[in-house]
Amino acid sequence: MSIRTRLALIYTGLLAAALIAFGSGVYLALRAELEQSFDASLVANAHHAADAMAQDVDATNQLRPSDRLIEQFASTGGRILVLDTAGRTLVDSAPAAPSGLSITSADLAQAVGQTHPVREFDAGGDIMRLTVEPVLLPGGEQVGYVAWADSTRPLRDLLVEVSAALIIGGLLVIGFALIGGLVLARRALTPVADVTETARAISLSGDFAARVEAGRPGDEVGELAVAFNEMLAALEQNHQALQRFLGDASHELRTPLTTIRANLDLARRSGLPDEERRAILGDASDEAERMGRLIGDLLSLARADSGARLEFRPVELDALLVDSVRRGRQAATHVRMSVASVEPAVVVGDRDRLRELFEILLDNAARYTPEGGSVAAALEVRNGQAMVRIEDTGIGIGPLDRARIFERLYRGARAREMRPSGTGIGLAIARWIVDSHAGTIELTDREGGGTVAMVTLPARSR
Repeated sequence: MSIRTRLALIYTGLLAAALIAFGSGVYLALRAELEQSFDASLVANAHHAADAMAQDVDATNQLRPSDRLIEQFASTGGRILVLDTAGRTLVDSAPAAPSGLSITSADLAQAVGQTHPVREFDAGGDIMRLTVEPVLLPGGEQVGYVAWADSTRPLRDLLVEVSAALIIGGLLVIGFALIGGLVLARRALTPVADVTETARAISLSGDFAARVEAGRPGDEVGELAVAFNEMLAALEQNHQALQRFLGDASHELRTPLTTIRANLDLARRSGLPDEERRAILGDASDEAERMGRLIGDLLSLARADSGARLEFRPVELDALLVDSVRRGRQAATHVRMSVASVEPAVVVGDRDRLRELFEILLDNAARYTPEGGSVAAALEVRNGQAMVRIEDTGIGIGPLDRARIFERLYRGARAREMRPSGTGIGLAIARWIVDSHAGTIELTDREGGGTVAMVTLPARSR
């Protein structure tokens, strides 16, 4: 069963339950009110008849009800009986009725007590209600009884009509509610159907450019459509980045493989001088080393994309930076690498990844700084943030390259010209490390030439 049908049925079921409760309450309240009004009228008629009968007595205080008076009361629609003090019937307004009125001693006793009882009984298939009133003379002497009975058929017919109207009306309302619920649910869930169709079309075509028509703002289903479009935009961007990454990676891997294959073919030639052969093999070794670095960087990015978990613990960032500069100085002897200034700082992070971050930045600074240049690192703590600054006197970053400097396998024109063997992955790894530590990284131009790399990480109080 579809969600649309289930929503319509749930809505209709709740409405039906509410209508049943409301209709039952109305019916019961109306029946109680009608029965109370019927009984009050019955008692009033019996009391009025008893007062009138008290005027029709003879000299011995015996009831002598006149036929005219009985006919007058009977014309109101009820049935009246006049009884003497012993409970014997003196006059019956409907003596030919198929069923007589059975007056019990309990009815007479309750009448004497002035409790105005009303009793219901079956008179040959007709449900009637009966009350008995004593006939009292002005002096208070009781001379008989008046029993007044009336059929409840009009009352029951009215209740049947009311109940039928409530049932038919309720069924009509429920039917309209079901139809309306289906229509409204279909309209409300139209964006969901669009999302489903779009998702199915994307799964078949692989085209992430498709979008869903957004619903009304503030509407939950409309918000779903907006969120789905945002997800599609992110997937499209990631898909395009992945395509560029695969193209660039295949190109970067193809170049050293081609060079290695060509050099090996040359090295297999007979009669080649040993010195030239060693040079060819050296070039092949350099390309193999470059390809190894590229594959290692790609594996690091793959681990990052797969959600590799870092081991966070307190790290003395100042000591880690000084040690990284010492190692970098040994590897880059063509530049002057030093620590300009350092302040004690502790961060919560992965020590190995932070070391890798500093090695990437220091290696890039040294790699793209000409011989005789300088690379300086500094660390200061400001407003609860540990700020690492690494600046060099190298070739700097072109204005067109600054927006894409952290993209994978992207290398600027100046970098490719100076170091053709680079991979273009180091800064992408550096950004992942910084993002994993809830920090920021920024590369800007240094005044006077060169580059400044600024890394900001949340510091921990010692």
